[in-house]
Amino acid sequence: MKAKDVRWLGIFATVAVATSVQAQFQGPSPYLQFSDSPFAGGTYQYFHLETFEDGALNTPGVTATGGTVIGPSSLTDSVDADDGVIDGSGTRGHSWYSNGVRTLRFDFSAVALETLPTHAGLVWTDVGVTDSGLGFGDVRFEAFDSGGLSLGVLTGSNLGDGAANGGTAEDRFFGMIHPGGISRIEMSVPTSSDWEVDHLQYGAVPEPGTLAVLTGALVGLAARRRPRRR
Repeated sequence: MKAKDVRWLGIFATVAVATSVQAQFQGPSPYLQFSDSPFAGGTYQYFHLETFEDGALNTPGVTATGGTVIGPSSLTDSVDADDGVIDGSGTRGHSWYSNGVRTLRFDFSAVALETLPTHAGLVWTDVGVTDSGLGFGDVRFEAFDSGGLSLGVLTGSNLGDGAANGGTAEDRFFGMIHPGGISRIEMSVPTSSDWEVDHLQYGAVPEPGTLAVLTGALVGLAARRRPRRR
């Protein structure tokens, strides 16, 4: 069962203006619930939010390399709101655990989704044991275009809270917006294989050309339905 499948399709009465294809990193920014996402409230052809709360990764068109879902425990660090209340604790939710690897990879299928996402991101929630101690580490987020070329790297330095009790104040969103399409995202903690992520999210906005066609159709329909004067 999908954790959450949100779809928005907006039809605008304005003419869309094409922009240059540029990659825009989002974050790292505090995140306690989906409304904290820079992607929340957007207009999309499709949008999927995977919270892992059904114990699996099964939103459409994405596969993972590395990691596994873990359920509620004293060491779990899920997004705060996933247990139904924002209370500073993520121990009663589910998350995606690195499970012995230092890099997690999520690939998107243009075939399954019909078009690659233009927006993709996820939330880093916790690091446990590192090479130098406990509870702090650098986080590296990288996104790749439709041809598999890197769009750049976003780094969060020395993230964490030094504890393993499910605290959520250190949770950070990392994301990418790229109109040309995103084929995969990767997140790593170079000094640890003991860390978690949550709220994988990805969607595609309508292309400017599509919006222009929709706009023209609306204008034409309005003209045809306008009553004629005698």
